[in-house]
Order: sequence, then C-alpha cells, then structure tokens
Amino acid sequence: MPAEEAPVRAFIIGPIGDRDAQVGSPPRVVFEEAVQVLEEVILPACEAFGIDATRADSIARSGEIPEQICRMLRDSELVIADLTGANPNVMYELGLRHTTGKLTIQLGERERLPFDISTIRTIIFKRTESGLVEARKKLSQALAAGLQGGGDPVTATRVWFETASVVEPVGIVDTDDQTDESGFLEKLADTEEAMQALGRTLTNAGTIMEDITRLTQESSTRMVEVNRSGGSSSAKLVIANRLASLLEDPASRLEVVAGEYAQSIQRMDPGIRYLLQRLAEEPGQLAQSPEFPGQLRRMIQGADTAMVSTLEFRRIIVATGEAARSLRRTARRIATALQSIADSSERVVSWKVLLEQIPGPRGS
Repeated sequence: MPAEEAPVRAFIIGPIGDRDAQVGSPPRVVFEEAVQVLEEVILPACEAFGIDATRADSIARSGEIPEQICRMLRDSELVIADLTGANPNVMYELGLRHTTGKLTIQLGERERLPFDISTIRTIIFKRTESGLVEARKKLSQALAAGLQGGGDPVTATRVWFETASVVEPVGIVDTDDQTDESGFLEKLADTEEAMQALGRTLTNAGTIMEDITRLTQESSTRMVEVNRSGGSSSAKLVIANRLASLLEDPASRLEVVAGEYAQSIQRMDPGIRYLLQRLAEEPGQLAQSPEFPGQLRRMIQGADTAMVSTLEFRRIIVATGEAARSLRRTARRIATALQSIADSSERVVSWKVLLEQIPGPRGS
C-alpha cells in the first residue's frame, strides 16, 4: 500500500482584531468580521480539498510569533490572504510571501481593499449571505486551479527572480511554453492527474454525505422517541430546527465540493473526448499508456454508481426538508448540490460511448 499523501498546508493571513475587546469596539468588530470570513469562506473551501489550514493566532507552538509567521509564509505550499481593511501587517506579510513565488490567493471585501493590489487577481466579495457563499465558490475554483497548475507570479515576483541567483520557485511558468499546444502524452498525463483529483473530490463528497446521513438519522431517532412519549409538535419542531442548524456546515462543504466536481468535469471533457477519438483512430497510441482505458472505465463505472446513489440521496433529503420551514431551506441547498454532482456524473457516463469505439479488448 502506498504511503498516504501528506495534506497541503495553507497559512491564512488577514486581520485578527481582539476577541477580548469590548463588544462593538473597532478591535472586536475586526475580530468578528475576520472570523466570519474564516469560518464561512476559507475553512469550508479548504476542508473540501483536505487542506490543513492554520491562522497566525492558532499557532500553538511556543516561541517568537513573528519568526513562526515568517517560516509559515516561506514554507507553506499555499497562503490565503484576507486583505479586507488593508491591515499594514497583513500587507507586509503578503509582500514577504510574494518573494517566494509560491501559490498565493487573495480575497477581500468590496470597497475595503488597498488600491495598490488592484492589478493583482483578487476574489472580491460582499459581506452578505449570498456574497459569502459566492466567495466560497470562487475560492474553491481558485484552489482547484492553483493546486493543479500553480499560481501566476505577480510582477514584483518575476522581477525579483530575474535578478536573484536562486532556483526558479514552484509555480513560476515559462511564458514561452504557454503558447505551445500540449501533445498526446501531455494530455494523457494531465487527464490522469485530473482523474486522481476527481477521486479525492468524490471521496470528500462521500464523507460529507455520511455526515449528513448521520445527523438526519440521529434526528429521526429523537423524533421516534418524542412520538413514543406522546410529545407535542412543538417538541418535534425543536428537533427539526436543530437539525437544520447542524446541516448548515455540511451543506456549505457539499456546495464547494459539488462546484469543484462540476468545474473539473467541464475542464476534462474536451481532453477526454480528444484522447478517446485519437485512440479510436490510432489504436497504436495505446502502447504509450495501456492502462488509460481501464482507468477511465473504472471512473465511468464509479460515476454511474454515484449518479444513482446521489439521486436517491437527494430524494431522501428533499422529503426530510418538508418537516419544517428552516429545514426546507437547508435541504434545498443540499439537494441542489447533489443534483449538480449527479449531472456531472452523467456527463462522465456519456464518455462510455466513445470508450467503446476503441478497437481491441481494452476498449470493449
């Protein structure tokens, strides 16, 4: 059995404020707003990819905090920067991070960003319920693209490495190569990597659905107990409302995973179709990657199974949501995410027709 792959480490920089400050004071407001972005945007997106995320104020190791922060900025595979309010310390930390050339993703609240970073790609959000959901989805997309292909360096980073005698950092791409179209082997390699990433995404989705199932089953058990004891409808409503609250977090995580799954399939679809068409026209290409048809066949079979089970799970969730108004809203979010997963899986299943056109036993 291969060793389990270590999770990607993400260091979160941004305003922290003061949790112990007086309620309503500026430091307390900064703390509450930062925690909202952390818990509703950054952590759910990271959890969906199995990313180990750490914020400066959660570093448990003793020692000089500034030194630890510098090491995290230097060594972490990924840094996510909340630039809301243009905190000077955060901007300094961001500048240090840019000298590494490693993957860095920026986000911030609209109209509360410094002008100096306006030319750098930044996820801009509104601090509303829908705005934070949209930010979470955009961060998920940025994570998917960044983890797969690295990040584009900012101008300052490119200039820095033009004059510094160091090894070219991870994520720096030779722009001259970007104009060259990928060959057959590159497309195969990219597709195989994407298939592995999709497997992890579906595993995450399965874990989230298990969490949802466990919560709904626990709620159902309580409902049965209330019925046996002759409890009132009000008592049942309390249970339903509590379930709706507990389902908020897995619903958010499932939305992120469903969005990433859909985006990945959409990006893979042209390449998969190209490869299958080439293999059907030139079976001799199979010698370069004889395991590819089998890998794809297993993926299609898995997607077919996932589509059926996901739609059945969606039916159960929709029925569960009819118990209460608060539960109906959360169930609708979960059902929408499940439908997206099923639709994407159906697209994968459609590749079977092209796979069967490959001559020989491998394509059968």
